[in-house]
Amino acid sequence: MRGFPIFLDFETARPLINGGTALAAAKARLLLSRCACVTVAADRLDAAFDALVGAGQIEHLKRGITAADVQGRILVISATGDDAADAIISDLARGFGVPVNVPDRPFLSTFALGAIVDRGTVTVAIGTDGAAPVLATRLRATLEQELHPRLGRLADIAREYRAAISAKLPQGAGRRAFWEAVFGGAASRAILDGDEVKGRALLEAELDGTDSPVGKMGRVLLVGAGPGDPELLTLKAVRALKSADIILHDFLASYAVLEHARREAEIICVGKAKGRHSRSQAEINELIVHYARQGKTVVRLKGGDPFMFGRGGEEIDTLRATGIAVEVVPGITAAMAASASLQIPLTHRDLSRSVTFLSGHKAGDGGAEFDQVDFRALANARATLAIYMAVSTSGKLATMLLAAGWSRATPVMAVEHVSHAGERRIATTLDVLASAPERLGLSKAAVLIVGEVAGLDAAGAVTRIVAEAGYKAELGAIDG
Repeated sequence: MRGFPIFLDFETARPLINGGTALAAAKARLLLSRCACVTVAADRLDAAFDALVGAGQIEHLKRGITAADVQGRILVISATGDDAADAIISDLARGFGVPVNVPDRPFLSTFALGAIVDRGTVTVAIGTDGAAPVLATRLRATLEQELHPRLGRLADIAREYRAAISAKLPQGAGRRAFWEAVFGGAASRAILDGDEVKGRALLEAELDGTDSPVGKMGRVLLVGAGPGDPELLTLKAVRALKSADIILHDFLASYAVLEHARREAEIICVGKAKGRHSRSQAEINELIVHYARQGKTVVRLKGGDPFMFGRGGEEIDTLRATGIAVEVVPGITAAMAASASLQIPLTHRDLSRSVTFLSGHKAGDGGAEFDQVDFRALANARATLAIYMAVSTSGKLATMLLAAGWSRATPVMAVEHVSHAGERRIATTLDVLASAPERLGLSKAAVLIVGEVAGLDAAGAVTRIVAEAGYKAELGAIDG
């Protein structure tokens, strides 16, 4: 990279913009994020300047730029849209050694404006030497997701304590270790979470070398990991993973999702699956409480959403009973992800006005009885069913639906490994599911969508399985 990144202090001199164009107004708004006022030289200003002028943020020179206007400036931007006029200002600025930028004209510029991630006191600028500005913009979007919105406030509070810390700790390894402990510990997490009182108390306790009573009890976040694709994580879920000391995850949380955890975090699998329990729910509850009582930030990471067949309610009850602070971070559940992947809505004004979420599995490795659902009423309402963990009970469910009056031609869409690279979609009908569910060849990680919406045209590759000849007569008694 030819350019060297630096940060300028606008309190020493006011920046100058040449030109009253809309582009010049955009550059003025960018500079005004770091200074109170910008000088703009132009015969007239585009309407894009109106709000800035009204706010008193523009010093308007209604004339051309002179040498005296340029000399001593911290920087100059010329955005007239006229190459000849911009070249004159570029030469003038270079003559005085003042940094100059002409947008999209690198041969007239001595500096470039990077793509900026603004967190107040904390600023990240990305440059590509003008080679790929769109790439810089994409990188900025990535960093916007990664950097906490309150990061600048954390830096502001750290600045307040710099003098006291410098007086107590000599420059060198000891002081660096102190700041590492603050920025990587509970004080930082409390401030980023918006609890500045607790954060300051923890920081001061760290400086005093004593334990703070406010830091003895940790906190717990029940976080939805989504269906598996890390890009479907919420920003809040990513920040939770980066703040965690302990992550207790189930089998459905993918390795790609866990990559967002910080290196120091302890990651423990507590997954439960039919016929394969590494931990009972009671043991998981005990682990959550155990680590929280050590003052740690605990993330209980669940596939999909914590409150959609994830037993999050049981964990909430335990945490409330023990007085441990808890927060729930929702996630995209598998049925919603399958719907998006297929581009098939779960509700449709003409086909289905409601959706019912069901689990095909119950605690203790038992198959769900479905006795809590009025399937006949749902058939009359032309509803959509979204069934989780239903591979082993899909045949029984389909038979019950047919007996309740659902048409044997009712479309069924099964999606296996939703949002993963190996996602597989199988379209069929209730009669196939009732007679030979094994024909679908589903694994345990599948969700079923039953209803007229499942017959809509789906995006992407779909395997279709139709009823075998002769089965129609066999189902006659059920179909009525």
